[in-house]
Amino acid sequence: MLLFTLAQSKYRMCIQWGAFIVIAALNTALNIRFYLQGDYTTLAKMDIVFFIFVGVVTKPLFRECLIQWLLNCFTALNVYAVAVILSFYLSALFPYPHYSVTVLRVLLFGVAIYLFRVHLRPLYRQAAEHWSIYLLESIGLFMNFARYFFSGDDITLMLRENIVPLLLLVLLAILLYLAIFLVLRKTLREMELQEENIRIQSDRELTRHRLGLMDETVRQMSITQHDRRHFNNTILGLLENGETQKAVDLIRCQSESMPQKLRRYCANMPVNAAVSYYTELARRQGIRYDLRLDIPETPKVDELSLAMTVSNLMENAINAVSKLPAPRRNLRLFVVHTGQLILECTNPYTGDIIFDEHGLPVSETTGHGKGSQSVANFVKKCGGELVYEAKNGLFRVRIMI
Repeated sequence: MLLFTLAQSKYRMCIQWGAFIVIAALNTALNIRFYLQGDYTTLAKMDIVFFIFVGVVTKPLFRECLIQWLLNCFTALNVYAVAVILSFYLSALFPYPHYSVTVLRVLLFGVAIYLFRVHLRPLYRQAAEHWSIYLLESIGLFMNFARYFFSGDDITLMLRENIVPLLLLVLLAILLYLAIFLVLRKTLREMELQEENIRIQSDRELTRHRLGLMDETVRQMSITQHDRRHFNNTILGLLENGETQKAVDLIRCQSESMPQKLRRYCANMPVNAAVSYYTELARRQGIRYDLRLDIPETPKVDELSLAMTVSNLMENAINAVSKLPAPRRNLRLFVVHTGQLILECTNPYTGDIIFDEHGLPVSETTGHGKGSQSVANFVKKCGGELVYEAKNGLFRVRIMI
């Protein structure tokens, strides 16, 4: 149960519970046999060997990679050793030690499972992601426990003769895992603070883009008003001199050169403003774009964060295709609303794209890559899914929130 608590199931719960029931039944039968024979030494050794066998057999049921799975197994074995040792010594304080030891083990394992499931699972997930730091400590701790369990021919005598070193080893195990979780909790808080800073910085960048777009619009309006005054005076002069045809031609030429009305890409104003900015940026760089944005006026997610995410996707795509020859300069951004928002951004690329352990693209340029982190933070905050893919010369980002 502890091992299954530490791991992330790959299949439905019924399959996981079925495997657990089979394992529990086999282990119970094994324990009954050795208890009836009074062979506690072989029982302890066989329990460890049986658990290692279970770890190998049940690996395909869970999502962890091999090294992360080893960390799960060694952590469960260390908890097992601590529970066995403490229950043996504490049972002497109660009547009927042969029965109280079972109760104590149930309590100790129950506390361990409760702590991991309710309080320590997010932190332990971080430990599993940094297995290279913590795996060696877990292995070393288990080897010290295994030395005592496998060295003697009488486990009861071994436990009685090594009270002090075993209790010190138990204390070391508790302190080691306590230190790991305290460090991870601090690291997790620092990561959350860093993610919040990235979000704030991205919000500021989007705001600067908008302000820049507004300033440019105001400047263009001022120039247009100034030019319109001169244009009107010119038309008035031509009409007063009877040069009607020249006035008509000039008006027609001016009408054709007038900027088109701002296009409405979607119903949501912040996203529409962001998309308008980046489509203009793409147009100036000769980048073709295909946009289909089915975004409601009031989405269920924070609209500013959504606009920032769309901006990051388009900005990354524009930066990527701007390095390509003209025929390959194009990007596609589709957003479908089906109760959930499904986004897909696609663009050609050249060279090799490297992904980190979280599946995010790694930027080779110093200072870049914050856009992808901001997108990942937004998707994580919404409880959605994010997939990056580079295949057959196309870079694709899929988001479902």
